[in-house]
Amino acid sequence: MTGPIALAATALLVFGRAIQQQNVIHGHYVAAALTPYLIAAGEIAVIGAIVVDGWSSWAWIGTGGGIGAVAAMWIHRRIRRHH
Repeated sequence: MTGPIALAATALLVFGRAIQQQNVIHGHYVAAALTPYLIAAGEIAVIGAIVVDGWSSWAWIGTGGGIGAVAAMWIHRRIRRHH
């Protein structure tokens, strides 16, 4: 059951990192100060999944990364359209 947790945790981690990059590029200071808490939660959960499942979590983590990256791209573009 750790696989889905690894997927969700990695999606959260990569999403947070991608959004943080946009926060920094676009000068969103408050968001840039708060987003690391999201990143930290994802990082801790991913490390926990790796400790429990080792290399068998590889595919789950890879898939979660793809989901997180695409979700951040989609959400950021939607938010920017409304400003």
